[in-house]
Amino acid sequence: MKKEWECLFEKRFCIDSRNVEPGCVFVAIRGGKHDGHDFVKEALSKGASLAVVERSVGGNKELVVGSTIDFLLSLASEKLNSELIIGVTGSSGKTLTKELIAKMIPDCFYNPGNMNTEIGLPLSILNGFSGQGIAVLEMGMDKRGDIRRLCNYFPPKVGVVLNATRQHIGIAGSEEEIFLGKMEMFESSERCVYNADDERMRDFVEKLGKTRIGFGMRKGNVILKDWKYEGLKTVAVYEIEGEEALLLLPGVWHRGHLLDLAAAISTLKILDLPLELSWVKSFEFLPGRFKLLNLGGIIAIDDTYNASLEAFEAAIEAMLKMKADRRIAVVGPILEQGAYAKDTHEKLSEILERIDGVFVFDGAEESVWIRPRNLIYRSEDVGDLARAISKEITVGDLVLFKASRGVRIERVLNAYRRMMGW
Repeated sequence: MKKEWECLFEKRFCIDSRNVEPGCVFVAIRGGKHDGHDFVKEALSKGASLAVVERSVGGNKELVVGSTIDFLLSLASEKLNSELIIGVTGSSGKTLTKELIAKMIPDCFYNPGNMNTEIGLPLSILNGFSGQGIAVLEMGMDKRGDIRRLCNYFPPKVGVVLNATRQHIGIAGSEEEIFLGKMEMFESSERCVYNADDERMRDFVEKLGKTRIGFGMRKGNVILKDWKYEGLKTVAVYEIEGEEALLLLPGVWHRGHLLDLAAAISTLKILDLPLELSWVKSFEFLPGRFKLLNLGGIIAIDDTYNASLEAFEAAIEAMLKMKADRRIAVVGPILEQGAYAKDTHEKLSEILERIDGVFVFDGAEESVWIRPRNLIYRSEDVGDLARAISKEITVGDLVLFKASRGVRIERVLNAYRRMMGW
């Protein structure tokens, strides 16, 4: 990293010309659909002080580099001078786990939302890091090698891996590739927080011989023993290093959430930091993340952010534990399954048959394989499906809205709410 580039640490960085503000640095990224170089002149005309490019497009406010993504990663790596980096990954639950860890550690930096890619992570650091001694970094992967690359730039002292399941299998290629890709976190870390219920993960970590702490429902240092719902609150029982702990959590936390909390607690334990849980009294899930909405006596579960088989199973399990006259799901497909799409959605259909009825949003071609025997109605039209839901759902019902992010099933939830005046 060239020393003269350090003057950029105080600048705001942007990769979308629509969001350019005077004085910012515009970084031209070549993507699958758009090439940022086509928008350099627009960004400069809006007041960008510099454009970082891979090829000159003319003008005297350019910095030409070999790779704009490598530039972002290198500059962010130089800026992030935290003494302790905690890396978090997994097929599901990593955003919540990161935020739970950050709640327990005062004055730490963490990348917001799901800015966990080779582009999003360095951008979040360049635009948000302000010298905190601890950084909690969520790291995502599409394929094997992605986690290792991020760890090379942002080496974690503690690596947290929640799970390694079939999400994005169509991109990664196989379950084995997903597993090995997630294990790159442990290979790059000094200490490991792992899912002790996963035998492959347990064996992998033990062979590394590093300091480690496990969590799970059957094995580990932090074990989720049981949980139940009292109204719209969750009572969870943990065993933390041999001692029982009873936690009263606001909202409905399903099994996946409670294991994410076990992973967060394990992270504090491996760092020998005091376990502070007073914040849980005011914790709220973000919209789209199993957020409960009381719509005139109908309880809707906004779980529209993303989906996997495991997340669907945890959501249905939670619904069956909750009190309701009927349990209904409004669902769309799980994307990025490739050759596994048919098998994935046949398994999803079996999971959905455990509740009273299902509406299917045919918002992507993979939905053709969602064929539960308790199907009520299906449509590819948002308004049509919302009308059908409004005619069927009554006071006392519990309704789950869930699909992969790319399906945008929140459109159905929003249309339904508008139709009912909520």
